[in-house]
Amino acid sequence: MNFSDEMINAYADGELQGGEKLEFEHELQNDPQLQHTIADLKALKLQLSHAYKNIDAPERAQLKATNYRMLAYAAFLIVAFGSGWISSDFMHTPRVPAEQAGLFAQGVQAVSAKPGKYILHIGLRDDGKFRKTLDEAESLLKKYKNNQQDIELEIIANAGGLDLFRVGATPYSDRVRQLGIRYPNIKFIACSNAIQRLKEKGIEPTLLAAVYQGPVTAIDQVVKRVNEGWTYIKI
Repeated sequence: MNFSDEMINAYADGELQGGEKLEFEHELQNDPQLQHTIADLKALKLQLSHAYKNIDAPERAQLKATNYRMLAYAAFLIVAFGSGWISSDFMHTPRVPAEQAGLFAQGVQAVSAKPGKYILHIGLRDDGKFRKTLDEAESLLKKYKNNQQDIELEIIANAGGLDLFRVGATPYSDRVRQLGIRYPNIKFIACSNAIQRLKEKGIEPTLLAAVYQGPVTAIDQVVKRVNEGWTYIKI
């Protein structure tokens, strides 16, 4: 049985439940390649968890050591270009072998984290994660505003996470609109690859007015911002 990249990723994150989890684990027992993929994913996710600020621990100090930052970038790119756990919406281009993907990491520069620069990434269709994304964004914006400090914050959505910004699919249209009104320094971005994938399926997505939908892909924007010293928060 062929599982979607999103389902494989969800299992590695411990997010599958009920019948889906049982079905996945049944196949996993008899599929060495799938076992290898899951093992690699868990190892890479563990590495990333040590290098990036996590939404569940917002006050944890960001790691500054260059080797951890480079390790995280390398893992991120290897996963994106090689292992394939990221949904095809995330990286809708031909994949390259994992051993070549490591070369991309050499182009990612180690830079000091800049205060007040955040990019939040949502890639799953989950109302709880949608709420968590907006809660984290609003908490950061309020904190910096109360301290009279400058902040730039972006929320980028791809794959199932795009539904946070889709008219008729999101339960948070009013909240997104209000955040955009109250905080002019927040930017909502829709991954162009995710939009294209929906169109290929015959779905013409209508996005909220506050959402930017230019030629920007999730992976390009994340790597660009982290290169510039922004803090990356994966929801």
